[in-house]
Formats: sequence, C-alpha cells, structure tokens
Amino acid sequence: MNEILAIIFLLFAVILPFSKKLILIGFQLFLDKKINLKLIGLLALIIGGLLLYVVDFSWSDRIWKNTIFVFGVISILRGLVAIFFENLVYKFAEIFSNNYYKFSITLSVFFLGLALLMVSRDYLGPLKNIDDCVSDQLITIYCEFTNPEDIALLPDNEFLLLSEFGGIKPYEEKDGQGSFALLRLKDNKRIDPKIIFSNNTWGDPKCTRTPDDGFGPHGIDLVTRVDGSIQVGFVNHYPFESIEFFELNKNDSKWEMTWRGCVNTPEHNYFNDLSLRRDGTFYASHMYKRIITINEWLSAALFKYATGYVVKWDKMSFTKVPNSDGSQPNGIGLDETNELLYINHNLGDKLEVVDLINNQIIGTYRINSPDNMVITDDSIWLTSLDHETLDAMPCAESESINCSLPFSIHEIDRVSLERKNLYRFQETVFGFPTTAYPINETIYIGSFHSNRLASFTLD
Repeated sequence: MNEILAIIFLLFAVILPFSKKLILIGFQLFLDKKINLKLIGLLALIIGGLLLYVVDFSWSDRIWKNTIFVFGVISILRGLVAIFFENLVYKFAEIFSNNYYKFSITLSVFFLGLALLMVSRDYLGPLKNIDDCVSDQLITIYCEFTNPEDIALLPDNEFLLLSEFGGIKPYEEKDGQGSFALLRLKDNKRIDPKIIFSNNTWGDPKCTRTPDDGFGPHGIDLVTRVDGSIQVGFVNHYPFESIEFFELNKNDSKWEMTWRGCVNTPEHNYFNDLSLRRDGTFYASHMYKRIITINEWLSAALFKYATGYVVKWDKMSFTKVPNSDGSQPNGIGLDETNELLYINHNLGDKLEVVDLINNQIIGTYRINSPDNMVITDDSIWLTSLDHETLDAMPCAESESINCSLPFSIHEIDRVSLERKNLYRFQETVFGFPTTAYPINETIYIGSFHSNRLASFTLD
C-alpha cells in the first residue's frame, strides 16, 4: 500500500503545476454555479467514510493507515463545508484561480514530500525493549548466538549449522570477524564445530589462507557432491573477501569441518550469498560496490535501482548471469534439476526466478526486503522486514544489538510462487530476521543483528 500511495502522490506532484487550464475550467464551473455543490459535498462525505472504513475508523501504527485516516477526515470536512458553507467554497475557488501557481507549486511540493515519506517510513509504533534474552508466548529464544545470519540443516537432521555474521559495509565501517556454530536440536545446545585445515582441492589454487586468519561468514550453502562428499560453502568477509569451502564429516557423533579451499572474490564484487552445484561450481550474489556510503545505500533503498547481479564460478573464472540485475541481490537458491535460479532482491522488494537455460525471468514474488531463502520440496520460505529504511534508525542509534521492529515469514509455492502461509510478528522478542528454516512443525529464524536465534511452532 505504501508504494501505491507513493505513486499516487507522485502523480499529483507532477501533474498539478501543469494542469492550470483544466483545473481553472473546473473552478469556473463552480463559480458559474453549474455544479451542484451539495452533491459534490455528499460525494466527499462518502469518499471520506470509505477511507476511514479502510483503517477501521481508528489510528494505526502504520504510516499508510495514518495517511488514509487523515485524508478521510479532510474529505469529510470538505463535504460538510460544501453542503453547509457554499459561500466559502466560491470564495476559495476565486482566490485559488487568481493565485494558481502559488497554490499548485505548494501542493506539488507537499505531495512530493508525502511520496518520499511513503517509501521511507512505514512502522510508527513503539519499539519494545528486548535486551533480556527471554522467550515469549509466540517465539522461543536460544541465547548464546551472535548474528546467526544463515542456517543449514546437516544431513543427520540433528544439527543446524549457523553462520555468525561479523558485519559488512555500509552498516559497519569495516567487515568484521564472525564464527560458526551448531545448534543441537534435541536439547537446543550450542556447540562450536571443530575446524581442520587441509589442502586446497576444491577452490582456486591462487587463494590461500592460514589457520590464524579467522573467518567472517555470511551466506552459506550445503550440497552433496557428485562423489558423495558433503560440501559447505560460504561467503567470507574477513580478513579478506572470498568464498570458502569445507567438507563435513561426522566423527564419534560430532561434526567436523575440514577446510578444502577458497576462491578470491574479484575486486569489483561484494558477495552476499551463494548456491552450490554438485560439481563444485557455484553462483554468488553481488550486492553492490564495496566502497559504498550510507547515503548511496539509502538512495538505492528509496529509488530501488539496480546495484548488483549474480555471477557464476565455473572453476576458472566468474561470469555474470544474464537478467540477474537488481537492487541489492541477496539470498539465492538453485534448483539444479530444473535449472532455475531464485534471487532475492533485498532493496528491490521482490524474489525473481531466472531460467538458466533460456536466460529469462519467468516469475516474480513481491515481498518487502527479502533476505535469505530456504527451498523445500514444495515451498520457498522467506523473511520480510515489515518496515521501511528510516524506521530502523532508532535501532541503529541504540546501544542494544536487538530490535523489535515487526517482521513476517512467508511460505510460497515453489512452482506457482503463490503465497501459501503468512506469519506476522510485532512487538515480540526478536527482530531483523534473515532466514526461516522449517523442520517439521518448527520454524527456526536467523538474524543479521541479534544476540539470539529464534523459533516458532506452526499452529
């Protein structure tokens, strides 16, 4: 609704200064008393009543509902004035006609401001203090995790592998160090996986690292390779930009991660997520240029122009995937059987499906700020930030790592992209979701800015 209102207000802002002749003809009809003002007033009352009905005749914590409420009240007042104070209408019409550009330019600036407000603000409600790591009636909290940005279920279905995000620009001044963690599902206990270093057999020989380098994991993916080995790949930001590969092995009921190589990220790329093929090649989403200011990022958030694209690594070099451009490409998912690539455009507010055989976009799903995605046999699970960019400023300025801004989880059909289920959360003990991972009747939720992991149970 915010986008619809923004378009309407923008049209008013553009049209008003250039519609003098048409509008003055209308006012002249008023002045010549060729239009029944009482009928116009009745129509304004009806429109105002309908606008108030849309928001249930009540104030709301959403900017679009507040705006519609105010315009509904204004329409009702206009209707009453037209019915009971005709002389005021005639007097105003004459003043407006004689000072058209003063009024029209002022109104144009006003509507332009409203249009920008619609795309920059949404949630106006209170922000709950959630510093205490305590569950509530809707969401179960798992403490001892830091920024659990992405999630993968291990093959034994007993553990979740989490990438603990260290941060990226422009949210932070520099990319930070993070770590890996396991959540044992039977008792919800955190376990730090054992990391072993071996030879670079899966990556680019030009890429090297030492055990002392540390990691800054971001998006992750897991696949069973053609030879049966289990490969985990992740986008890495620390201490340098790369794609890192591990082989997973279970030893005495404990999972070990053996480093099998890396690929250096090209200087002009800044990756977010990846999706692996069984042959060891992969796709990665390039968000935007590495040296990006917060003002440039806010501009892209407001106007949603393309800032990045998806690339493929074929074990030799990177190539751009045609028709993958968008506003901050984020989470991606590969359907290797049908050669389909699913791309979340975070600032573009949509998921797109690219046919990799014909290099065409064959499907779109509109959703606010989608991050990572989880693809199951029948569904795609997505997170949505149910607020706009400037709504998050109080959280950015707060000393707390947690934020209670509203969010929702979307389950959509994998083929038709029709929404199957929607789960909304507001003023709860979690925020800034990135991943929704379904396991039986429990949905685990990751976050890029939180000291906790979360889950909720399906009804």
